[in-house]
Amino acid sequence: MPWTKRGRRRRFSNEFWNRSPCPGSGRSELFGFRRNTGFRTYLSSAKALLSDNWTGNYTKPSPRLYPHQWNWDSGFIAIGYAHYNQERAQRELLSLFAAQWPNGMVPQIVFNPQSLGNYFPEPDFWQVPGGRLTSGITMPPLHATACLHIYQHARRSDRARDFLKAMYPKLLESHRYLYRHRDPDKTGVVYIRHPWESGLDNSPTWDDPLDTIVIDKRKLPPYERKDLKQGIPQDQRPSDAHYDRYVYLVDLFRRNHYDERAIFEKCPFLIQDVLFNSILARANRDLLEIGKMLGVDTGDVEDWTDQTARAIARDLWCEACGKFEAYDLVRRQFIHSPTVATFMPLFGRAASPSQAERLYEYLNSIGFCALHQGNCFTVPTHDMTEEGYDPQNYWRGPIWINVNWMLSLGLHDYGYKEKADSMKKDLAQLPIRFGFHEYFDSQTGNGYGSDQFSWTAALFIDLICDYYEEDRHRYGRFGHRGTQRLGRRHILNRVDGAAPGNETDTASKLMDRLWDLKIKFFDVNRGRVNYELMRKSPEYQEYMRSAGQLKYFNLRQLATREQRLAFWVNLYNVLVVHGITELNISASVREVSDFFRNVSYQIGEFSFSPDEIEHGILRANTRPPYGVFRPFSRDDKRRELSLDRVDPRIHFALVCGSRSCAPIRFYEAGQIDKQLDMAARNFVRSSEVIILPENSKVFLSQIFRWYQKDFGGKKGVLRFLLRYLDRDEKSAFLERNLDHITSEYLFYDWNLNR
Repeated sequence: MPWTKRGRRRRFSNEFWNRSPCPGSGRSELFGFRRNTGFRTYLSSAKALLSDNWTGNYTKPSPRLYPHQWNWDSGFIAIGYAHYNQERAQRELLSLFAAQWPNGMVPQIVFNPQSLGNYFPEPDFWQVPGGRLTSGITMPPLHATACLHIYQHARRSDRARDFLKAMYPKLLESHRYLYRHRDPDKTGVVYIRHPWESGLDNSPTWDDPLDTIVIDKRKLPPYERKDLKQGIPQDQRPSDAHYDRYVYLVDLFRRNHYDERAIFEKCPFLIQDVLFNSILARANRDLLEIGKMLGVDTGDVEDWTDQTARAIARDLWCEACGKFEAYDLVRRQFIHSPTVATFMPLFGRAASPSQAERLYEYLNSIGFCALHQGNCFTVPTHDMTEEGYDPQNYWRGPIWINVNWMLSLGLHDYGYKEKADSMKKDLAQLPIRFGFHEYFDSQTGNGYGSDQFSWTAALFIDLICDYYEEDRHRYGRFGHRGTQRLGRRHILNRVDGAAPGNETDTASKLMDRLWDLKIKFFDVNRGRVNYELMRKSPEYQEYMRSAGQLKYFNLRQLATREQRLAFWVNLYNVLVVHGITELNISASVREVSDFFRNVSYQIGEFSFSPDEIEHGILRANTRPPYGVFRPFSRDDKRRELSLDRVDPRIHFALVCGSRSCAPIRFYEAGQIDKQLDMAARNFVRSSEVIILPENSKVFLSQIFRWYQKDFGGKKGVLRFLLRYLDRDEKSAFLERNLDHITSEYLFYDWNLNR
């Protein structure tokens, strides 16, 4: 069979792909080395939902409330289809763009003539030119991003390229429409003229601009809301007062025959929206990549890409607020609103590094469900500490999967991987636990709005398929092709000129040098290390000299359990970091198959590798997972240094240089138990532990499988989790069902924590 360039994957038959949860995912489980099969059932459910909502040309957002084709919904839906049904993903977008207006605008809704009568407003109310069956407004331009996603995941790259050739001029015109008609001052930031164009229909951001619109209800066209007849409580939908203003704006557009210049001059709602422009910034970058791939002229797109990213950072940043805010062109002022939209320039890659830092501080606060907070889901659409927050009301507090999908990508792009992974945990567990709803309660997780919601299913598919795709490329226990071997012990702290020092000061000086490295090169918020810069720094050279002093250190002066725990945990961590730095490892410690066995420090009369520190010292000379022998034989003098018992909390303090291991921290003898408790609590509340009470199942880090014995067996693992979970329905579920819970294990991400 022929090989494709992308990922060197065989082009198996469609029958094979349909058997696998995602393309390529079957291989990771062929030999039973991984036990992450539990997502298959949920993937099947998500695919079945999309199949049920498929009409033959497009996918309904939901079966009842949204029977037509919605603009950005189709973009998100195509992203999900891209993983397993390339043809349908392409048709989804081709169908939408078949309704593109002559001026380039892609309408918010394309109406299905077979489904008219169940939604408001429909074509008879919009009255758009030419009798088109569309609305008269647009939505965030996600489509170039979706098209690139389809190409990147295509099994038939030739067909995907033909698809891009067909779509590129349409995408180009849709962007040109925005810059021609929605950017009157040519700043690079475009405006929306209706709340529905933002995608965040009843966001509190629009309250003040809408409230300033004076409505004469006698002159308002008669209308009947259809959304409240679908069984959805009124307190979860926009208010009647706002609906009056939505209708007023639509009436203004049709009275002006959808002439953009006339609308601009008369419309009381002209907002430069943060989310809309951030998606445009991302789409510009993706459109530019598509254009370069096709070898076409990309001059305009290059200008837009640069101009919009700079304009967002300049014009939508409120320095006094420390965040991005929408700007009201009518009233010429920022709209101060504590919503999730403020973070979206991360998705658009438009925030400067300093702006991103300030955004992260706000995002990782109790207002938006901080890391390890435990009583909420990330990220609500409204600051939970501010007036107006409502965990059930549409865009005023609930969780929306599409917004958090974008935000998690943005966080990852800026290096905030721990927070991004935490968000992905909630993106996965909310649909699994509560169903594929339109949106979710940010405190309880309960699903609201429409059920059987298409983009929730599609983005769940994207998330889980990326999970499986990453799993295929992980470094397993046996390494991968191209790995190297040291072949023998590799001592890192052999430093020329190192002379004996004061034994009492050696360990403390080493920790001081480590602290210097931490301040400059260890990013705790991002959970990563800048190995390349560290290697070239004077602080690293100073650390090397201090590490050389370990040759003269008397280990027996570590008298207490606390001193020994802190010393060996810290030493393990810095040895791994030192080894990665010295061996110039670029992607994963698995590049060197015997890294943990042979990278070593000489300490006193002995040498120690990470394996010997972990299994010989900290795990009380216990066999490593899959190992046959204990690290220290009966006559090995290093046995005297072993701890008396295993403290399982060490597994959340040891840093193996990978994304799935614990983040880097420093431990002090006087605080070691408190610090280990915090490390364990943070890990249990991280994306490495997913508890699904509704399914009697837990998804756990591989650490709990490899070291199950250290925790006291399967029940011991569950009891350990109970120690560090909040007292909520999850912990109550574990307590009641210790004998009946199914445990499955997440893949271990060996990619470097850089």
